[in-house]
Amino acid sequence: MKYLITGLLIGLAVLFSRCLQSGRPADPRGAAYAGSEACRHCHAGISGNYLHTHHFQTSSVVAGNPIPSAKDSAADRVYFADSSYVRVEENTGAFFQSYYRAGQKTRSESFDIAFGSGEKAQTYGYWKNDQLLELPLTWYASQKTWANSPGFSIRRARYERVITSRCFECHASYISKEMVQSGPLAVTEHLDKSSIVFGIDCERCHGPAAQHVRYQTENPDQKTAKYIVPIRSLTRQRQLDICAACHSGNDLSPQRSLFAFAPGDTLSHFYYPEFTGEAPDPDVHGKQLQLLQSSLCFQKSDMTCNTCHNTHRTENDNLAVVVSKCMDCHQQSAHAAAVLKENERKKRDFNTTGSSCIDCHMPLQTSRTIYFSSGTGERNIPYFVRTHKIAIYK
Repeated sequence: MKYLITGLLIGLAVLFSRCLQSGRPADPRGAAYAGSEACRHCHAGISGNYLHTHHFQTSSVVAGNPIPSAKDSAADRVYFADSSYVRVEENTGAFFQSYYRAGQKTRSESFDIAFGSGEKAQTYGYWKNDQLLELPLTWYASQKTWANSPGFSIRRARYERVITSRCFECHASYISKEMVQSGPLAVTEHLDKSSIVFGIDCERCHGPAAQHVRYQTENPDQKTAKYIVPIRSLTRQRQLDICAACHSGNDLSPQRSLFAFAPGDTLSHFYYPEFTGEAPDPDVHGKQLQLLQSSLCFQKSDMTCNTCHNTHRTENDNLAVVVSKCMDCHQQSAHAAAVLKENERKKRDFNTTGSSCIDCHMPLQTSRTIYFSSGTGERNIPYFVRTHKIAIYK
């Protein structure tokens, strides 16, 4: 009798465990993926810091969350050349971009998805069945103002630009799509909104981790990571390729989805070759790798993106950390030592921070591909991005 009861208890325990596992939502990317929550158990510190990075926050669902920018703006509307305007409105906790013509509201669409962390700007989309469309106004953080969304005409408000899965490839970790025939010679992309993995999560950079998580969980005393690619074990170019998947420009034509890219892959296999002749001057928006590669610092060292960037935490506001990255290689520079000494004097005598290495050698520059317009007021608002071409500037 005792053995029978014991057997029943074991059977119930196994059954209960399977029920819990079957009730756990599967990662939409497939069985090879564990999901970022699984990483948290062993990497709590890294995971906790990463939640606050711009990479992780580069896309998000808006529903149920406030729009931080809405309370910061002095004006809640943008006027267009035909005297119509779009106004940001709130109704029972939800936010909308409403179109007014001759003082009458004729259209109103909700904030459903945010693109961008909001550090520099944040653009929004709304769902129309299984298509995502771009809202006409973008939040421009440095100016603390709403502006016409990038590339939109100033003559009228536009609500019909489709946001494709290609946008998600650099602003999210996954979305499922289906191409549906919409005409005799036309197809339309339909998105599965329930499949979105927002932000750049752990597995987007480190690769599928289900087998790794399973092994490490079953072997807690094994400290050597198994079934996961250590980034530092890759060659310099393969390390660069991971970042370049999203930081080498959105003007390239992909052969296949970047969601399939994993550490160790060769990025050139994902894009069609460029036939542009002489390489043009790379734009500061999206062309960080090309700009870095044109720098003498890059050409005369074995540096990678991770030489200066700790991707697991936000450090861009910490001047001391930024300067220390430069000084790792320039400790013998008399110029660098003199600047540091002058900064210490300014901090002591004037309570100011002084200039940093990047202020002079990686200055903010105006993007030629991203621009904003504030309606009938200032037509062109420059969009400043820090260049990754390390050089001596006038």
